[in-house]
Amino acid sequence: MSHRIARLLPYFFAATFAAGCGSSDNVTVYPVKGKITFNGKPMVGSGAISLIPTDNQSGAVAGGEIKEDGTYELTTYKPGDGSMPGNFRVLIHQEVFQEGQNTEDGAAPAAGVPPPVPEADRIPEIYSHPMNSPLTMKIEAGPNEIDLDLKPQ
Repeated sequence: MSHRIARLLPYFFAATFAAGCGSSDNVTVYPVKGKITFNGKPMVGSGAISLIPTDNQSGAVAGGEIKEDGTYELTTYKPGDGSMPGNFRVLIHQEVFQEGQNTEDGAAPAAGVPPPVPEADRIPEIYSHPMNSPLTMKIEAGPNEIDLDLKPQ
C-alpha cells in the first residue's frame, strides 16, 4: 500500500464513523467516477474523496483516491465498484505536502522533496469537514459521472 493511501485511510474511517457502521450485509453499489476541479482547473496535489449518507440509509460508505489530474473513482467493497444509491455529503481532502521518494536503508536521500501545493491552489478546509462540507452528491442506480468544481469560500 502506498504511503499516500495509508495517510488517507483515517479520512475514510472518520467518514464511516460519522455515518455509522451501517449494515453488515453488502448493499448494491453502482459505478461512480468524475473529476474534482478548483476554480475550473484540476485539483492540485491529489487527495481523497469520501461520502457520508444524509438519508437514513444503512450500508458501507464509499471513498476513493483523487489522482493528480483530479479524477476519482469510488470504492465500497472492491476497487472501482462504486457506491450505494442515495444522497450524500461529500468530503474532499487535498494532499498539500508530498513525500519524497523512498530509498533503501543506508542509501543517499532521493533528490529533493516536491514543493508543497501553492496557497492559491489549496482548497478551503471546509470541504473536508464531516458536518459542514457544502458539497453534496446524489447517486442513482446505474453508472454515475459526477464532476465537482470547488470554489474559494
